[in-house]
Amino acid sequence: MPNKTYGLIDRVAQSIKAGVLAWGGAQTSSTSLQSEIAATLIGGVPVSQIRLSTDSLFTIWRNHGDVYGAVRELTQSVGVAGWYWENVADPEKDPNSASVKKAEEILGKNQTIRQWLKEMITDANVGGNAYYHIDKSIGNGQPLGLTRIDPRMITAVTDEYGTLVRWIQNAFGSDMVTFKPEEVVHFILTKDPNSPVFGLSPLEPILWDVRTDLAAMVSNYALFMNDAQPASMYVFEEAMTDEEIERAVKKLQDKLKGAENRHKSLGMKGLKEIKTISITNKDMEFSALRKLSTEKVCAAYGVPKSILGYTEDINLANGEEQTKKFWEGTIEPLQESVQELINRVLLPVLGITDIKFVFESRKFDNREWNEASTRADLQLGVLTINEVREARGYVPYEEGAFGELVKTPIIFGGLGARPLDDIGIDNDDGIPSIVDEEGAEKALHRIEALANRYASYGKNKDSKH
Repeated sequence: MPNKTYGLIDRVAQSIKAGVLAWGGAQTSSTSLQSEIAATLIGGVPVSQIRLSTDSLFTIWRNHGDVYGAVRELTQSVGVAGWYWENVADPEKDPNSASVKKAEEILGKNQTIRQWLKEMITDANVGGNAYYHIDKSIGNGQPLGLTRIDPRMITAVTDEYGTLVRWIQNAFGSDMVTFKPEEVVHFILTKDPNSPVFGLSPLEPILWDVRTDLAAMVSNYALFMNDAQPASMYVFEEAMTDEEIERAVKKLQDKLKGAENRHKSLGMKGLKEIKTISITNKDMEFSALRKLSTEKVCAAYGVPKSILGYTEDINLANGEEQTKKFWEGTIEPLQESVQELINRVLLPVLGITDIKFVFESRKFDNREWNEASTRADLQLGVLTINEVREARGYVPYEEGAFGELVKTPIIFGGLGARPLDDIGIDNDDGIPSIVDEEGAEKALHRIEALANRYASYGKNKDSKH
């Protein structure tokens, strides 16, 4: 099959060449433009051709505080509100208990489901991929559990069209193990555009920023260990031999190197002069660079700086808003991706198709407002006692133990309370309920009689005075 990619690249290069010449640019060969486009050069570096090892990604994760903290927040936040199993055919019905038991036994064979989720999300957010081998019974071949495969140990073999042929696990210090595609469950969160099989780690776009930050950290450490006096030049007497100079240098290092030897002085035979290269505090800080690195890590993982503990620009108002945004913009989409991986990839492989895994949604409601609102609704008969209890997360009252009023709207007034159905019936205030025209006429006569009685009482009272 002819390769059409380079034909497209050549046409793009010709278009760029024509555009450059049209605006008075210098003559540029289409070959050099074609080469630059194909290599995706950025600053002269073929970025697209650089291949990163998974081991280097895990090394950065375990050594960089911001990366480790961001991944930790993701793993601890997913599923914090809980999860449940749902009936696929009818969500209103209970899920198949046998299927639920089987799924929980397989997922929780080697650890709890919570630990399995944290492990899987960590691998996917550090290395871009998570792998699990399906352990099966030797007798009937039924799935028994999942065993994690270290992403640093596995390699994919594909055909010329990018179709997966087999997995190869190369464990440290042991022989290679080959798996068929259906024997391994592969989780990815973001597809790598440069690979037909593997996922893309959030670390890869910010790799050089993180490495620069690590280099700045090591540089600061070295400066302080040398008492912030790097590259000092010691001039010895010309008459000293190489052996004497070597012994003198070793003595200088033993006596002066390290932060604990700061401000110490040393006199020794043969030392003629000391020349120190000056250094300012700015050279040791790298503060702006390191702050930028932190912000890029937070942007790549979708974790606000305040979540990682950087609170210099945080107050009560924007802190709560950032937490809510972190949940809605990062955790909920991540939970949806994990749900799809479990329901569309894992459960069908395990032979479970009648239930699905669902995360609970976290609510960011104002507790005090909700309590005041439900209390007012209860007093006005808008909600029943049991409806209020359910809204607050309490178990509803049993009607047999507390009476039928727990499921009836009630109107509260002063020190009394009456069911909503009884309002206007058998009033004790002298005003009868109005049901029809005859009742309305009787009510008017009764009101008129009450008015006349009150007027007569007033006249008699005045006459006594």
